[in-house]
Amino acid sequence: MADPLSITASVVGIVVPALHATRLLPEDLQQLKDVPKTIKRLVEDVRSVDTALELLQSVEKREWDLLGTGVAEKAETMISSSTQACNLFRADLQKWTRHSEDRKLAWLDRANLGFFKKDQVKAMSEQLQSCKLAINLIVGVATL
Repeated sequence: MADPLSITASVVGIVVPALHATRLLPEDLQQLKDVPKTIKRLVEDVRSVDTALELLQSVEKREWDLLGTGVAEKAETMISSSTQACNLFRADLQKWTRHSEDRKLAWLDRANLGFFKKDQVKAMSEQLQSCKLAINLIVGVATL
């Protein structure tokens, strides 16, 4: 069984990179003008995860101790996967918008994002919503 202090430190330690990832992705998305609605919704989802992560960061060590190592390990896994998803999506976004310049979305990239990549954008949005719900649940239970 893992040491509760190391689990708590581990969770707190991965929140910072997760916050970084959830701040970079909206910046990239907002640099593009005339994006499809699915992208605008994705920006809102990323921001809501960022807010949830900030709340998670405020959970104290004694609250993590009460939650137990199982919850902390699940939180760590979830946070890591959402960070990885944000980073991968950001890399994909750069590929998908390679024809765009000066913050203006090229028609080919707009079609790509709005039609061909729509399902991937929606899947990312759903993953972020699940992450947000799970984080908010952990924070809610921890601060009861």
